[in-house]
Amino acid sequence: MASAQQLLQAQRDQLLQWLSPNLAPLLHWLWDDGVLTRGQYLGLLERLPANAAAATLEMVCTSEEGSQGFLKVLGEVQGYYCPQLQAWVQRSCQLDRINEVVQERTPIKVEEKKKSKNPFAKLLKGKSKEFSVTQDAKEHQMHPLRNVKSPNLRVPISTHKNTLLSQTERMICYSEGGGEASNSRSHIEVRYTDLFVTEDDESMESSQHEYFNAMTRRARIYAHQFCHQIRPRQLLDPPEASRRPPKRVKVKGIAGIGKSTAVQRLMYEWALGKNLREFTCVFGLSFRELNLIDAPISLLELLGTRFQYLRDVLPVLLDTPSSLLFILDGLDEFKHHLNWNGTDKDIGFDTKVPISELMVSLIKGSLLPKSSVILTTRPSTDAPKKFFQRCCVVLGFEEDQVKEYAHKYYSDPQVAENVYNYIAMNDSLFVLSFIPLYCHIICTALSEFFSANREEDSRRSLEVNPPRTVSEVYYCYLVTAIKHHALKGKADRSTPKSKVLSLAKRQLTALGRLAYENILKGNILFERKDLEEFGLEPQEINSTFLCQVLVVIEEATTEMFSFFHLTVQEYLAALYCAVNLSKEGDILQALNFWCFGELPSPSSYPPLIGHDQQLNHKNTDNDSKPEKSLQMFTRFFMGALRARLEGQLQGLAQDPFLEEGQEFPVQLGQWFQDQLRGRTMSNEVALNLFHCLMELHIQEATSRAAPEIKRLHLFKMKLSVVDCAALHYVLQFSPHTLDELNLGYSNIGNRGLSRLRPILHRCETLYLRYNCLDKNAAILESDILKSRDCQVKKLYMCGNNLGPDGVLELWSALEQNSTVEELYLDITGITERGTENMVNCLSKNTSLKTLTIAGNDIGAAGRSRVKELRRHCPSLRIIGNFVDDLGLLQAYLDWVQEIREDPDQMNAVKNADALQSVLKGLRVADTHGEGENAIKAKELEAQILQLLQAN
Repeated sequence: MASAQQLLQAQRDQLLQWLSPNLAPLLHWLWDDGVLTRGQYLGLLERLPANAAAATLEMVCTSEEGSQGFLKVLGEVQGYYCPQLQAWVQRSCQLDRINEVVQERTPIKVEEKKKSKNPFAKLLKGKSKEFSVTQDAKEHQMHPLRNVKSPNLRVPISTHKNTLLSQTERMICYSEGGGEASNSRSHIEVRYTDLFVTEDDESMESSQHEYFNAMTRRARIYAHQFCHQIRPRQLLDPPEASRRPPKRVKVKGIAGIGKSTAVQRLMYEWALGKNLREFTCVFGLSFRELNLIDAPISLLELLGTRFQYLRDVLPVLLDTPSSLLFILDGLDEFKHHLNWNGTDKDIGFDTKVPISELMVSLIKGSLLPKSSVILTTRPSTDAPKKFFQRCCVVLGFEEDQVKEYAHKYYSDPQVAENVYNYIAMNDSLFVLSFIPLYCHIICTALSEFFSANREEDSRRSLEVNPPRTVSEVYYCYLVTAIKHHALKGKADRSTPKSKVLSLAKRQLTALGRLAYENILKGNILFERKDLEEFGLEPQEINSTFLCQVLVVIEEATTEMFSFFHLTVQEYLAALYCAVNLSKEGDILQALNFWCFGELPSPSSYPPLIGHDQQLNHKNTDNDSKPEKSLQMFTRFFMGALRARLEGQLQGLAQDPFLEEGQEFPVQLGQWFQDQLRGRTMSNEVALNLFHCLMELHIQEATSRAAPEIKRLHLFKMKLSVVDCAALHYVLQFSPHTLDELNLGYSNIGNRGLSRLRPILHRCETLYLRYNCLDKNAAILESDILKSRDCQVKKLYMCGNNLGPDGVLELWSALEQNSTVEELYLDITGITERGTENMVNCLSKNTSLKTLTIAGNDIGAAGRSRVKELRRHCPSLRIIGNFVDDLGLLQAYLDWVQEIREDPDQMNAVKNADALQSVLKGLRVADTHGEGENAIKAKELEAQILQLLQAN
C-alpha cells in the first residue's frame, strides 16, 4: 500500500510542472488548513514559482501527516489546475491508498454525521456529504469553487479565477518598474496592508487640493471619533442599521489612497475562494478601458469582449444577477459625460446603448437591479449618493498600519523599526504616511539612511541627515531612483548627489517642463507625441529611472502616460522651476502668479510665465485658481529653491547659487513680509504661505516675515498636525506677543495643541473652542498658565471635554497665574468634583475678572461653592448659567444659527453633546419669567429643540 509520502515523491517532477504556473491557491489553502505556518506561506510566496513549488513539496513530505494534508487540500483546489492534475487526483487519492487526515490539524470546527468510507471521495465532489461546517467556521471553510453549482459553469469560472489570480497577485510597485516588479516582496499577500475605510458624510468641500482634503477629513474623524471603520472586505456586509446587504456601494478617496489596490485585493480574495463567496462571478472593469468604447454596446457584448473565456456562459450568468458582482474602478478617469438625471430606460443585458448610458444604468440599478456594484472614484467626481445604499471614504492607513507597512517594506526588522520611529517623530512625514502611496515614497526615500550598513557608509558621507520636510522626501526619492537605475545600484551614500543628478539631467529637464506646463493647464494624461515633443523617449521608460516616475496606460488601441501620482508631477515641475529661475525679480513675479494668480504686464513676463499661462489661468474655474490648485507645487518649489541655495542641485543648475547670492533669503523674506502685511487673503492662502516658509526652512527669510503676524484668525479651518507644525515653525521666529490666535472649531486635538505648545504662552487671546481636547490638553494649558513668560489674558476652552480632572488642573494653575483676565469654560464637562479646589485656588488669584462655567452639571455642592467664591471675590464676574447674561444668550443664539448653516460644525457640536448641555443648563436655571433674559432663554431653547429634531 503506497503512503501519501510515497505518492508525492513518485510524482514530484510532474507535480512541479502542473503546480508551478499557479501555485497561489494551493499555498493559501495549505496555510488556511494548517498544513503550512503563516511564516512558511509568506516565505514561499517570495520565491520564484518553480522554487516555491519544490520547497512546498519538500516541506510537506517531511512527514506522512503533512503529505496527507497536502493531498487533502489538493483535492479541494484541483479545479484551479490542469485536467492532467485533476485526472491524477481522481486516480490516486483512494481510500485503500491514503489514510484520512488527522482531524485535530484542521482549523475548522466540524460536526461528524457518519463515518466516511472514502475520506478523499468527499474532496473530489462539489459538496461534502460527510461534514457540515458550523456557523462560526463558515467564513473560513474550504471548497473555494463550491458555490459554482452548475457543472457547465465550473470550467469557465475556474478559468476566470485563475486569470484574475495572475492579474491581481502582484502589487504594482512603481519604484521597481510597474506591474512586473522585480521585488519578490511585491506579492499582494506579503505587501498588502489593510486600509482605514469609513462611512462618508459627504460634508467636505472638494475645492481644495485632494491631499489637504484628506488630511482635513482624517483630522476631523480621528478627533470626533464618530466613525465606524469598515474593512474593504466588509463593503457588502449589511450596515448596522439594516440586515440587508447593500447592492450599490460607492468608495471614494484621493489618488494614491489605495482604492484600486483595495478592489484588487477583493478580486484576489474572491478568486482564491477566501471572501465574497456568495457571488458566482465577479467582473472587474476599469473606466480607463471603457474610454476606448465609442460605439453603442450591450453589457453582454462588453463582458464577452473583456472576458472571452466566459462568452459561452454569460447568458446563464446574467440570468441570475443576484450572484454577480461588478467592480467598476476609477469613475474619475471616465471621459464620457454621465447623465444621472435622465429618465431610466428599460434595457436588458443584450440591449445596445452608448457606453455612458450603459454604466449609468448599471450603477443606478435600472439594469440588473439584483446584481451588486462597487464603484470607486475620486472625491471630485459627482456620483449622486441617492443611488447607493452605502457610501464610503478611504482614508488610507492608521498609525498601526503605517508601522505594519514599514515592516513589510523592509526585510530587516530593526531597519523597519528605525524607519517607523523616525516617521512617527516627524509631523510632516507622519501625516503624509497615512496615504499608502506617500508611505511607499517615504520608505523608498529613507531606505539608504537606515540601511544595515549605515554606520560604515556614514563615515564616508557628508549627507547622512534623513529628510525632514515633504520636499526633502521627494528629493531623496528622486535621487534614490536615479541612483538605482543610472548607477545600476553600485553607488553608495558617498556618491555625491550632484553626480547622480547630472547623469539624468536631460530626462529631468524634459520631465520637469512636461510636468510644469501641464500642471498649469490641468493635464495629467499624455500621449506618446506629447512625451516626444518634450524630448522624452517612451521606449526609455522601462530601462531607466523613468519607470519610477511615469506610468504607461496601455489598452487595446490606446497608449497613454501619466506621472504615477499628482504630487510627483508637482514636485518635478517645482524642481524644474527652481533650476530655471535665477533672478530675484523673476522668482518673486512667479510667486505672485502661483500664490495669488497675479500676472505682470506682458512686457515684463518672467521666464516660465507667458501668454499661454495667462490664457490658461483666465479659462479656469474658481476651484482651479492658482491659490487653490498650485498650493502643493508652491511648497515643493520652496523646498527645491532651498536645495539650490544650499548647492544640492549642482548637477542640474549651471550655478550653485543665485545671482543675489547670500542676500536672496532676506529679500525672499521681505516678499513674505509684504504679503502678510499688506495683502488681504483667505485663511487657506495664508496657511499655504506658512507651509512655504516651513519648506524653505531658512531662518533669515522666516525671521523677516514672522514679526508681521499680530493676529491669526483660523476659525473653523480644519488643521492637521502638519498645519500646526507650520504655524509653530513660523511663529517661533516672531519676537512679539500675538494679539489673538483663533483656532476655534479647527479640530487640532491634543497632538496639534502639543505641537503649538512652545508659542501658546505668547498669545494674549487664545480661542480653543470645540477642538476635541480632553484633560491632557487642560494639563498642557495649565503648565502654560504657570509659566513666568505667560502672556495669556483671555482663554476660551468652551466645548472641550476637559472633565473634572482637567478643570482641577486649571484651578491650580490660576492660583499662581497673574495674567488671565477672562476664562471661558462653558460646556467642558465640569462636575461637582471639578469644583473641589475652585474656591481655594481662585480666591488667591489677582487678575481674573470673568469666569464662565455655564452648561456644566456641577450639582448642589458645586453651586454652593460658586456662591462662596462670589463672597470671597466680589469683583469676579461669574456666569454660572446661561440666563445670567444677556450677551451670552445672544452669543448662543448666533451659535445655533451657525450650526444650522454648517453641517461640519454640527459634527463638532454633536461630539461635545453641546446642545443637550445647553438645554439642560437652561432648564436648571428655570427660564420662566417675562424679563428680557427669560425671553431670550426661551427663544434659545426653542431653536435648539428645532435643530435637534431636524438632525
